[in-house]
Amino acid sequence: MKKLQAATLAEFDWQNVTEAIPLYHLYSEDCRVQAKTLSCHQPIASDSAFSLGMVAEVSEAIETAPWLYRRLFWECGLIGQVLYLEAEAAGIRGTGIGCYFDDSVHELLGFKDSQFQSFYHFTVGRPLEDKRLETLPAYGHLKTIAQ
Repeated sequence: MKKLQAATLAEFDWQNVTEAIPLYHLYSEDCRVQAKTLSCHQPIASDSAFSLGMVAEVSEAIETAPWLYRRLFWECGLIGQVLYLEAEAAGIRGTGIGCYFDDSVHELLGFKDSQFQSFYHFTVGRPLEDKRLETLPAYGHLKTIAQ
């Protein structure tokens, strides 16, 4: 955590918000515009309860074992799965955000080198039905083939 704190902007608060997990408050402000912009201008990031980006320390890891790069993505995906499940358990929804501007994330956090890398973004909030999508019964197409 100390390496990450040293790599970010000096004005971040770094106040621990819970003893149970290493979760820190960095900044208090309305960040909806930044969330939407960083997530390829997708409103889902700014219209949610919260949006987050996961970063990992990569330079040291891939220097010693390059195969760890792929594993860092797997670990972020595992955290994303936990976020999906916890959101469902809380009666809301979550989704991974597949498009984000990692260089802009690095700039926003104050990263000056490649020690840390943005790996995965996620958002959690109340679901909205997308009327553009159509849900069909599973294997419904097989009924017409069998007739």
